[in-house]
Amino acid sequence: MDRLWREPFWGGAMPTVFRRMVPSQTAWAPRIDVYDQDNTVVLKAELPGLKKEDVHVALDDGSLVIWGESTTETEVNEDAYYRNERSFGSFYRRLPLPVDLNPERIQATMSDGVLEVHIPRPTESRSEVKQIAVK
Repeated sequence: MDRLWREPFWGGAMPTVFRRMVPSQTAWAPRIDVYDQDNTVVLKAELPGLKKEDVHVALDDGSLVIWGESTTETEVNEDAYYRNERSFGSFYRRLPLPVDLNPERIQATMSDGVLEVHIPRPTESRSEVKQIAVK
């Protein structure tokens, strides 16, 4: 126990039990805002660097599912300097929806790394009140 408190919590000296608690640098989930606007639920997800071809949106068992994968490669080759960096990451978000929705009415657009999904609320059918005689 004394050795644990003497060693720093970074680098190779970090005990395995604490390394498991540190989130992986490659694991990420997009930030999502959900709000109500004109009888429509609007969902905005920040997906920087992704193209619309890399993002998938589906309605599955009463939940809105968003998933995708990002791959980035940067290569710099100058006089006496060479650098090649690659990063890969995927995400998956499932957001339960409180009501049954018609998938044909849901619209999704992607612009400047922001996915915007518009989910129209179902129209409520109001029936007339009918008195029932108690016998």
